[in-house]
Amino acid sequence: MKRKSYGAELRREVLAKIQAGRKVAAVATEYGIKETTVRNWLSRETGGRSGEILELSRLRRENEELLRLVGMLTYESETGKKNSTRVRKH
Repeated sequence: MKRKSYGAELRREVLAKIQAGRKVAAVATEYGIKETTVRNWLSRETGGRSGEILELSRLRRENEELLRLVGMLTYESETGKKNSTRVRKH
């Protein structure tokens, strides 16, 4: 079976998305590449520090989710205060 060859630009694009916080499985699926291939690229690119990169990626996703939740709760809290102020004035 012949190995598939991917260009350097595609590898850079895939790895950049992972380093920005995307999951390896999601990016691999998006590009139609085997997850093990992407993990091998990551390992080679980072000199074997792929675990650190993946942890950083996970923390970025978690941070984004927490910021989204804080924003949503702040909005709901502020909206609730405005509504309760209107009710008391009447």
